[in-house]
Amino acid sequence: MPVLLSAVGAAPDGKRTAFAYLVSNLLGAAIAAVGFYGLNGIFDFPFMYKIMNTVDVALLNTIYRFIIVILLLPMSKQIEKITAWVRWKPSEGVQDMPKMKPLEERFVSHPALAVEQSRNAINDMAEKAKDNLLLALDLLYSYSQEQYDRVFLMEDFVDRYEDRIGTYLLKVNAYELDSAQSGDVSKFLHTITDFERISDHAVNLAYTAKESYEKETHFSQQALQELTVLEDAVREIISVTIHAFLDNDLRMAVKVEPLDELIDNLCGEAKLHHVDRLHAGICKINAGFQFNDRISNYERIADHCSNIAVAMIAIESETFDTHEYLNSVRKLKSESYSTYFEEYSRKYSLSGEISKTVR
Repeated sequence: MPVLLSAVGAAPDGKRTAFAYLVSNLLGAAIAAVGFYGLNGIFDFPFMYKIMNTVDVALLNTIYRFIIVILLLPMSKQIEKITAWVRWKPSEGVQDMPKMKPLEERFVSHPALAVEQSRNAINDMAEKAKDNLLLALDLLYSYSQEQYDRVFLMEDFVDRYEDRIGTYLLKVNAYELDSAQSGDVSKFLHTITDFERISDHAVNLAYTAKESYEKETHFSQQALQELTVLEDAVREIISVTIHAFLDNDLRMAVKVEPLDELIDNLCGEAKLHHVDRLHAGICKINAGFQFNDRISNYERIADHCSNIAVAMIAIESETFDTHEYLNSVRKLKSESYSTYFEEYSRKYSLSGEISKTVR
């Protein structure tokens, strides 16, 4: 019964697993009833009259389960077919919910295992946040209620991931960690909020997409061109950031801050162009609000990507002062930073000219 009760509200796969447990136990009981008691009726086993102590009970339970496992092992395919035959209806709110990576409490006292589980979980969270953002960006141009609902479902999933991983990491951090494990835990704790916020901005963009769809908002050709450039830049920065994080690639991480700076510059430029269009009567007020909402979300998404990359680099350098790191990078303007910035400037430009502005 505890296994069956634990499946209440679970996804179909969880219900099938609990049902398989029930089926295997019923089959085991049937085999014991027919086989063992049938033989006992014939041979009248003398040990049946023995008074059992706790050790005997435990030993008999072990022997019974071992024998049942051996007997049922060849029937695993049939048990699978029985569980698949039952069509479980998904519970409300979990019909398309992805599965979370496990975070076993029993491994908390074993840092090596706990950190590895945390890595798998936060990597999955990062990918889900990225997927949700890309889904929201697509929604801006091809709206569907199903995809709109999917964005909110994934946001709830990422939120719950943040709570689970954060709580788990704090427990792990209470144990003695070596330098590599401590660095990993610090990186995870510094970045989970940024991944969650990226998914939050996906929800904001979904709201904007729905409003634009319902109000049949139309942007000017210049506004659409600027939004397209910015969205392409946002797609690249989220892709580079997640790639760098998953592979712990610092050479990839250093490309994020130059692109973040360029996106900030482009957002500022787009806002100025928007004001000019309003004065010229090219854009309408309602369309202007949605334009600004999208621009603001793109700027903040890039900032969160920058936070993730900076945390990776700063922790690797054994410094946690991210503001000091950013100020030093922007002040020195290293050769690689300037090179990446110029490359991105040629790739993403609102006016068609190479932007020379560096904050």
